Amino acid sequence: MDTVLSEALSLSSRARQLDARGSYGEAEQLLYRAIELVEPCTPPSETTVAALWNSLGELYLHMGRLDDAERWLNKSLDLSVATREFKEIASTRETLARISQIRGELLKAKALRMLGAPDDMRCGYHGCRRGLLRTPNLRICGGCKGVFYCSGECQTSDWEDHSNHCRRSFS
Repeated sequence: MDTVLSEALSLSSRARQLDARGSYGEAEQLLYRAIELVEPCTPPSETTVAALWNSLGELYLHMGRLDDAERWLNKSLDLSVATREFKEIASTRETLARISQIRGELLKAKALRMLGAPDDMRCGYHGCRRGLLRTPNLRICGGCKGVFYCSGECQTSDWEDHSNHCRRSFS
């Protein structure tokens, strides 16, 4: 079992590197191989399966395949809720909110983000690695009032992406 998990995590890590370089097809293949390795071993590796499904959803988001991304992210969210993996829940919820925001479903995006309040929130900048945050420790976008950031640096880093979807009438 440890060998299977180790191999799946290695494949997932390589897939993230390929995703970052824009090699989406290769990353997708590696994630599917990792999922095939781990799924038969559930429930001992449920959290790993949820994380792999989340990674696949994020990959599809980067590819612009929003329906596929949403399907895999919802699977990850359901499993994460069942196993009470709060960090994975918050991460998946934030990514689903990004999809809703891209689609122009701004109220849905804000509602998804607020589900974790006050203790299980994530910074809206996808590159932030700070983990779970409390609502009082977050700042909100002054334009749309629908995205939360842990710092001015993260808000500035996210602006190129967020500015494409920010709506001042969101509040």
